[in-house]
Amino acid sequence: MSTVIPLAFAVPGVALALIYCYHNIRPRHAHRADPEMLLESKVPVPAFKARRLNGSTFLITEWDDIWNEHPYIYAKVVPSANTILILDTGCGGTTMNSSIGIRSLRKYLETVPIKENRSRALNEGATMKYVVTQTHCHYDHILGAEAFAVDSPILASSNCPEFVSPENLPAHSQCEALSIRTPRYPLTLVPHLHDIVSGDQRNPLGSPLGVKVLHTPGHTPDELVLWDEDEGMLFVGDTLYEHDPIIFPNEGSIVEWFSTMSDLTAFAELHSTKRPAQISCGHATAGGNAVEVLRATRNFMRDIIEEKEEMKRRFLKRGFWHVEYRQRGGRFSLICPERLVLEARKALMEGKLVN
Repeated sequence: MSTVIPLAFAVPGVALALIYCYHNIRPRHAHRADPEMLLESKVPVPAFKARRLNGSTFLITEWDDIWNEHPYIYAKVVPSANTILILDTGCGGTTMNSSIGIRSLRKYLETVPIKENRSRALNEGATMKYVVTQTHCHYDHILGAEAFAVDSPILASSNCPEFVSPENLPAHSQCEALSIRTPRYPLTLVPHLHDIVSGDQRNPLGSPLGVKVLHTPGHTPDELVLWDEDEGMLFVGDTLYEHDPIIFPNEGSIVEWFSTMSDLTAFAELHSTKRPAQISCGHATAGGNAVEVLRATRNFMRDIIEEKEEMKRRFLKRGFWHVEYRQRGGRFSLICPERLVLEARKALMEGKLVN
């Protein structure tokens, strides 16, 4: 059964330039718009750019957000259900780039032609319905949700309802720490192994979208993964990525993360017998070999816990000591509260850390 909970709250905003200076300790690769989009587009420059990821799904990147997050948003088009499944909604088009004229993700989907979609908007004329799923509640994954909530369900993990409750979301989304307004929208909480359908998730007769929800706590208690059976694709949110720091907030758990990674690796191996399962993340990585990426990420984190990786720096952030590790060659790196590493080392010594 899915559960619907209302969210109704707001945090006053402050000057965007101050937010940027405060938050931009998180290194991200620079993204810029396609020159063709800037020079030849007949519509205002959008905050997003898209490319086809596979037969049904498009990768949408918010290319110049103010926080330097450049989140990955995924849109799976399911004509048989007359529905587009949206995974995460990004930073809400928040930018200091004055050339950007389209900042709404929904407006982008409904009005901006995509070259790899026969130069048509993904939802031209707004004729298709939406189902939105959030991998977790951090601000760079939810700030575009309100525009969809007026007529579409927003799905989230039911693993830890209090974590995304109206009382806790301002803090857990990090909106409060950044002094930005927390979006308002109702959530439909869905269980582990839930099969997503079009429309009301409690309707057993809803049109299936061919995508299953997996609860994957670790990065946050509400982290989830989507498995697209037809495309053989795992969408893992911020559970991991390559070539950008894997970041844990204070509410994360590396101990839980290892358990999740063990389950995900086994799942990917099971679903790689006919063809290799693929993996796409909330930042930086889209379309890698799932088994290889999962194993390599877990090995890197294991080396940290076993003190085989050298700590690069230790620093204070929001009143807590944080640490940073970087693998030689730069494929994987980690930034997290030092406490999470120490908890995982203690679990390893006690034989409680899942390998």
